[in-house]
Amino acid sequence: MVRPRSLALALAPGTLLAGVAGGIVFPIFPIVGLRVGLSLPFIGVILAANRAVRVVTSPLIGMIADRFGCRRTMLAGLAIQIVVIGLYLLGMVIGHPGACFLGGRMLHGVGSACVFVSAQSLALHGAGPAKGGGTAGVVRAAIVIGVPIGLAAGGLLADLIGEEWTFGVAGLAVVVALIGATFTVPDLGTRARVRPPLTATLRAMRDRRMLAIGSLNFAIGFTAGGMILSTLTLLVASHHIVLFGRDVQGTAGLLMGWMTILDAIVTPFAGRLGDQRHAHARVGAASMLLLVGGLVAIGLSHATIGLAFGLALVGFGTAGLGPSLLVLLGELTPIEQRGTGVGLMQLCGDSGGMLGPLVGTALFVGSSTLPYLATAGLVLCFLPVALWLARLERRATVAA
Repeated sequence: MVRPRSLALALAPGTLLAGVAGGIVFPIFPIVGLRVGLSLPFIGVILAANRAVRVVTSPLIGMIADRFGCRRTMLAGLAIQIVVIGLYLLGMVIGHPGACFLGGRMLHGVGSACVFVSAQSLALHGAGPAKGGGTAGVVRAAIVIGVPIGLAAGGLLADLIGEEWTFGVAGLAVVVALIGATFTVPDLGTRARVRPPLTATLRAMRDRRMLAIGSLNFAIGFTAGGMILSTLTLLVASHHIVLFGRDVQGTAGLLMGWMTILDAIVTPFAGRLGDQRHAHARVGAASMLLLVGGLVAIGLSHATIGLAFGLALVGFGTAGLGPSLLVLLGELTPIEQRGTGVGLMQLCGDSGGMLGPLVGTALFVGSSTLPYLATAGLVLCFLPVALWLARLERRATVAA
């Protein structure tokens, strides 16, 4: 059994830089796209492209991880990330960012699916029966922390050294991460001798609890991973918000980083709280309310303090939901099929992350408030699902 902190440190280099590769484009590309005359809907398509690819590939990546091992799958994903950063840089150099960014985001979908599905599966493999939430929280924090670094680095470095040098630095960092992961990522779990058929995988979704977990992960992806990240730069520009004297890209990068850093900091504590209270589903249900409050605050605020407060609530909400859903998934899936289970959960989250930029940028054309209030209403629709899981958990605890 691998200690949770040791496992997190082993996964941190690869998962962190995979998050950087995904987050670095959000504060940069909306402005670059507008500069070269791309439409807002097409910008939304590019930002959502990696999620669209992950929707298709995540279940397959989960099966591959079960068959060939999570470590090998993760290293392959990091190698793909290097090519992704190269495509971003190529687009800036040749002056045609639209096509290169679209190709890079699509390829990023495959590489990030390899990294994130493998890392979360390793988190479940490395968790003991009483420390599932703690382990999931620590490892998820290592995954999540890469995104704010990418968001902040993308905005700040683009402001200081330019977009081309920013992508060059990111590419070098991913190379270092691949080398480090080769020596630090453990090979945990068991490998399935025979890959399960696709029909068996689809039958696993018939469990209502699996559907509930997937729907709540969809809400996370649509909200924090999709709509907010794709529209926040536009919101900062429309409200003329300036933070520490930075331009639009730098300000948006800092605010995005603020939200996801809080998510990464609180996630381990939320996981341990669920372990101590045997209440992962109840922690998740309370976190849904925080998400709703944060979205309303962002939508109604036109000042920096209100925007920061709303983003903090969203960060706290995703921090509570993330490890809770992963632990609940681990309780439903056997060890030899955990990669497949994580892949299915990732599919639901990426479906939300794919739709979030599309819906957010489309609604933003008419109003800067409507995307956030509409998303708050969507999250409220999933609250009864979270409460149902909490009731099931409470009954199981009383019976035990």
